[in-house]
Amino acid sequence: MFKLVVVVTPIDCMPNIYCVSDRAIQIDWTSQPVNPAMLAQALGNHPAALSLPRFQCIQADRSITLVFESSILPALLYSLKQAFIDSLGSEPAQTSPLIKTGQHHLVPVQYGGAAGQDLDWIAAQTGLSAQAVIDLHCSAVYTVQFLGFLPGFAYLTGLPKPLQIPRRSHPRAHVPAGTLAIGAEYCAVYPWSSPGGWHLIGHVEQRMFDPFGSDETGQSFFQVGDVVQFVRAEQDA
Repeated sequence: MFKLVVVVTPIDCMPNIYCVSDRAIQIDWTSQPVNPAMLAQALGNHPAALSLPRFQCIQADRSITLVFESSILPALLYSLKQAFIDSLGSEPAQTSPLIKTGQHHLVPVQYGGAAGQDLDWIAAQTGLSAQAVIDLHCSAVYTVQFLGFLPGFAYLTGLPKPLQIPRRSHPRAHVPAGTLAIGAEYCAVYPWSSPGGWHLIGHVEQRMFDPFGSDETGQSFFQVGDVVQFVRAEQDA
């Protein structure tokens, strides 16, 4: 992999930026994730980026990759670096205009049962009752950090520390679509039936991915930057 590292002042909220090919740049950070759509808009409007080709943002856990329509010269990377730093601003991360924002979702969950077969095991691991695990999980406010693994599979951050249990050492061969699960520091709803190594705690009726979704609604129910809260379904109360 061709890697041209741009030296950036080592401030916590400042990124490392480097080329991964002649038309792709990766931006890594140790804290303060940003919304890729807002980043694209901010960079696209910055004077230093006007000479760059059009690009697409692809977000991961702690990085964003910018994929350009055509090759870029290494010298232009420095202009992009300055544009990115200017877009983030010199203020602390909490005042940045690129803080994640999005829709707010209130998602009913049927906890436990066949779909949430690991609930009692998690309770035993944490020293909590099953009801306390449910209450703790529902008390958190989650943010869609990024999408990956499967179409519509959203990695949600905000899982309470007591529930941050390492993934299973041996993944299951089949996890049904709509299953709510936790693994390490993440929470997610499986949008498709698939193998999975997370701990299963319930079921969500909401469809997580619609391949025929419109441009307005999108295909994925969750988008990067969305805020999610889970509530116990009435029929499961």
